[in-house]
Amino acid sequence: RVAPPTIFTYGILMNCCCHTRRPELGLAFFGRVLRMGLKTNVVVATMVLQCLSSAKRTDEAVDILLHRMSELGCVPDAFSYSIVLKSLCDNSMSQQGLDLLHMMAKEGGGCSPNVVAYSTVIHGFF
Repeated sequence: RVAPPTIFTYGILMNCCCHTRRPELGLAFFGRVLRMGLKTNVVVATMVLQCLSSAKRTDEAVDILLHRMSELGCVPDAFSYSIVLKSLCDNSMSQQGLDLLHMMAKEGGGCSPNVVAYSTVIHGFF
């Protein structure tokens, strides 16, 4: 008897897809997670951000980070923000990265920026 896949199984698959430069497959696995009705966690939601960033779909990653993660029952953490900040800066959108950093730093912005977040945006302007 074969055990059914879990959210952790799909998280690992999505991570592998990003590392092998096949982010679209990672996003397809996420679609399967949603269709199966599995409860998403912050790790899998962060992998979606990574897949979108790898696929140069930064605007979608920002939308998921700011709006959709809460709909999935997840709270973005510093790692989630850092992935999106790096994607913004890597795609010549450093000003949007700075705006996102300011949003993080605001009272009630979800989580406080850390040294990685600041360094990412500073590096993006260079």
